[in-house]
Amino acid sequence: MGYFLGVFYFYLWYTSILAGYLCFYCPILPLVMFSNKLYRYYTDTILTFWQQYPTVLVQLLCNTKIQVTGDSIKSNEMSILVMNHRTRTDWNYLWPSLYHSIEGMHRFKHSTKFLLKDVIKHAPGPGWVMQLTLWIFIKRLWIMDKKNLEKFCDYVSALSYKFSLLVFPEGTDFTEDTKRKSDNFARINNLQEYNYLLHPRTTGFTFLSSQLLKQKCLDAIYDLTIIYPDIIPQTEKHLLRGNFPKEVKLHIRRYPSSVLPRSEDGLKTFLEEVWKKKETVLKNYYETENFPEGQTLKRSSLGLIPALIFWTILPYITIYLLIYYNTFRRICILHTMFLICTSFLSGGFQWFEISLYDIKKEILGGIFAF
Repeated sequence: MGYFLGVFYFYLWYTSILAGYLCFYCPILPLVMFSNKLYRYYTDTILTFWQQYPTVLVQLLCNTKIQVTGDSIKSNEMSILVMNHRTRTDWNYLWPSLYHSIEGMHRFKHSTKFLLKDVIKHAPGPGWVMQLTLWIFIKRLWIMDKKNLEKFCDYVSALSYKFSLLVFPEGTDFTEDTKRKSDNFARINNLQEYNYLLHPRTTGFTFLSSQLLKQKCLDAIYDLTIIYPDIIPQTEKHLLRGNFPKEVKLHIRRYPSSVLPRSEDGLKTFLEEVWKKKETVLKNYYETENFPEGQTLKRSSLGLIPALIFWTILPYITIYLLIYYNTFRRICILHTMFLICTSFLSGGFQWFEISLYDIKKEILGGIFAF
């Protein structure tokens, strides 16, 4: 039964992404030629609605209880989320946590994007949607990554774009091997050795945060601490076998821009202090089972029913359209070919989108580049 549940979960998850890509993202591509803001609006609305689907699958199908406490995430803000990367499957439990924690009238279009390794953008389906929804992919070659982050920050500022960007400062998930490397780094640099965390890599975070603060478009940084009280699903294989945790806890702490340092050195110290506090939180929990105090963030699961019905049915509608409508099939094929080409030739569609905006701005002037 466990293995069947795991396979069924991934089947529903993956087919919903492919169907969403084919039915929504392929047809609206021409919109970016006319308006970057409108393209961002529609793609983010689709993504935010889809994010409810893994939420309902985790809570209802996999029967995992999600407990979120602390500060709510404001949907009228551009924010950076920093979270400990306990497992490779953390994202499965981030969506439900965000469903309960994002508040405000713009929550229906307030998407959450990730900063990820470059290779992930090529994953058929998920990687394509990530590119189209402006996720950031880094090569871990700082000369190139710095230029791309600069372009990203300029674009976000130009559009007055509001969303959340999740950053895993540790750079990888917590395992025996990565902990050993982190401990070696701590000893070489005369730092505290962590038992529940890896030492954060600060370069990308500090540069990204300082650039956004300079352009006055970063409203807050949120510190997210995720805890698995029972089963720890370290890799996708654990979930595939049906080893879903019975409970996941997440605590959120908000740091408004008014309290953030402006310099990269100051932001580096800030992140290191956040990580020390996070280590204390995890230590206290695993030793005493005391979870950080704060308001409980909980939203009714009834709001997830439309997403459950819609995204479960959509793959079969997509199959019907692909079989019986030649125009739809051609649009999907041409779009996918174009996307694959941009992935390899320009580094990803997100950079094509930003370059297109810059060209329109140069030709038409800033007042017409929207």
